Amino acid sequence: MDDDPKKYWIGIKMIPAFINKQYVLSQAAGGPKELWGASKRDLMELGLSESSADKAVSVRDLIDLDIEYKRLQDAGIQVITDEDKDYPYPLIKVSNRPKALFVKGRLRQYNAAVAVVGSRRATAAGMTIAHELALDLANSGVAVVSGAARGIDTSAHWGALDAGGTTFAVLGCGLDIVYPPENGRLFNKIRQHGALISEYHLGTPPLAMNFPARNRIVAGMCDGVVIVEAAEKSGALITVDFALEYGRDVFAIPGHAKSFNSKGTNKLIKQGAYLVENAKDVLEILGFEHVESSKSKILTPREKAVLDIIGWNGKRIDEIAGCLSESSASVSALIVSLEVNGLVKRDLSGSYMRIR
Repeated sequence: MDDDPKKYWIGIKMIPAFINKQYVLSQAAGGPKELWGASKRDLMELGLSESSADKAVSVRDLIDLDIEYKRLQDAGIQVITDEDKDYPYPLIKVSNRPKALFVKGRLRQYNAAVAVVGSRRATAAGMTIAHELALDLANSGVAVVSGAARGIDTSAHWGALDAGGTTFAVLGCGLDIVYPPENGRLFNKIRQHGALISEYHLGTPPLAMNFPARNRIVAGMCDGVVIVEAAEKSGALITVDFALEYGRDVFAIPGHAKSFNSKGTNKLIKQGAYLVENAKDVLEILGFEHVESSKSKILTPREKAVLDIIGWNGKRIDEIAGCLSESSASVSALIVSLEVNGLVKRDLSGSYMRIR
């Protein structure tokens, strides 16, 4: 076996006794190769208990690094260390960065990146804002980073993809696991237009303890973090803590004063986060150029009237027809045109909502 450190990192990440200590242990041992070859006594001297050292050696003896490396290659997964040129350049400056990442797709270098994160139990309005925000960021050449969770994260990834832009999803599980399970199609699209990223080996389940560590990578990869919706104790706020620690700008979309999902974002604004309403606000603060979407369409006066009535909170067809004093049939034709041009969509309740 050659001395490629990537192989050693693969093995190290498969040993439960090293979890949460792997980077510290590697540094103390002198590197991943030295940690991988450490004896039981060496491991105890590095700080492991006798029981943990025993388990580590037992597991290690069952692992064939060449087989595991080939297994990853067959799955289209790369191993990237912080010594590789493809390692995300903002993350390299973070002291508690992962020394090795598993990547599916292409972790292309990017000029700028913004994280768009928020509640898993997002409102329709929140998901619409996340989608529009990410679409405009991507249209301006900014990579969109998120955690592929339900709600805001998923909407942000789709927004970037709908713009034909780059998006990176940082997972709290192995890259062979689709979580949440309904995001299989999204994961395939991200792999084609960006990358799925994880510091966890194949087969690692989406355990709750993995997500705070995942959030540090999301924050570390970006120039700024936008919180779209978040309850007062939302997990998305952990990403904010890391962003502040790393010196990243923090942005928040304001929400209704009585909304459960706005408690966290409104509190962030009180504490000094930038209040933003759209991508242009974010880009101006970061010093990047905002590019108007080429997908914008010139609306007829009647289409514009329908779009204004629908607004960001949504309306049913009969409500729209009543406001215009027109029949539901004529309004339906206008809505079809707006849908085709990606300006509105129908939600589960049957109402139509503006999405751009």
